[in-house]
Amino acid sequence: MSRFFPFLLAFSAIASAEDDPALLAAERARGILTGDTGVKWIVDVHSEGGDGSKDAKFVSISQGGTIAAEVLEPTDAEGRRYLAESDGKMWFWKPGLSRPVSVSKRQRLSGDAAIGDIASTSYVDGYKVENREDGEVDGEPATIYTMEANSLGDTYKQIKYWVTKDGNLGKKAEFFARSGTLLRTATMEYGNTVNGSPFLSKMIIHDGSRTVTIHFSEPEIGTFPAGTFDREKLGGGVTRAKTKANR
Repeated sequence: MSRFFPFLLAFSAIASAEDDPALLAAERARGILTGDTGVKWIVDVHSEGGDGSKDAKFVSISQGGTIAAEVLEPTDAEGRRYLAESDGKMWFWKPGLSRPVSVSKRQRLSGDAAIGDIASTSYVDGYKVENREDGEVDGEPATIYTMEANSLGDTYKQIKYWVTKDGNLGKKAEFFARSGTLLRTATMEYGNTVNGSPFLSKMIIHDGSRTVTIHFSEPEIGTFPAGTFDREKLGGGVTRAKTKANR
C-alpha cells in the first residue's frame, strides 16, 4: 500500500444525527453533506516530522456517507485510489491489482492511515453527545462537545469538538483511545465559500512528533453517479463524475 495513504478521504456524510442544529451546521461547513448531495475538491497534503517530509495531492469526492479518492501527485503514486464506505470499511487499489484490498481498523489507527481516518470521521454519525459545556477556541466563545463512540467498531472512543457560537464552525477536535489517551489533535480553518457560507479550507493535525497540513481547494457541490462509490469499480474513473459547481 502506498505510504501516501488518503489523508484526504474527506468527510463522510451524516447517516444519523443528534438533534443539535449548531452541531449539524458545523458538520456541513466541514463538508458533511446529507442526502444525494456531495462535494468534490482538490486536497494538498504536507507532512513534517516522524519519518521525514512528504507531499501529496488528491482529488476527493464525498457523498451519502462514502468517499472516493484518487492520487494526483506524487507521480510514482498517481492513479492509486481509495474508498471509505459508510459502514467504516476502507479499501485501496492501485494499477496492477485485480481487486481492491481492505484497510484494517488497526491500520487506520497508526501512521498515514490515521490521518485519512481523521479526515473521513463524521463527528455525528457513529458518536453520541455525552456532554456540552461553554468554552472558547481561538479567543472565540464556543461550545465544547464531548462525543462518545456508539460501538466498538468506531475508531476513537471519544472525540472532543469545539464549535464556535458565532457561525457554528468546528475549529478544533481531539481524538482519544479507549484507554483515555489523547492520540491526536486537529484544527480547522474555513477560507472557502459555498452558497455564501464559510466552508473548510485547511486542517492541521498534530500526531505525536508529526504535523500534517491539509489544504482543501476548488470545492464543487453536486450529485455524483453511484458507480463512483462502487468498490467493484474502484479501478475505473472515479474522478470523472459530473458536478454542478456551486461556490
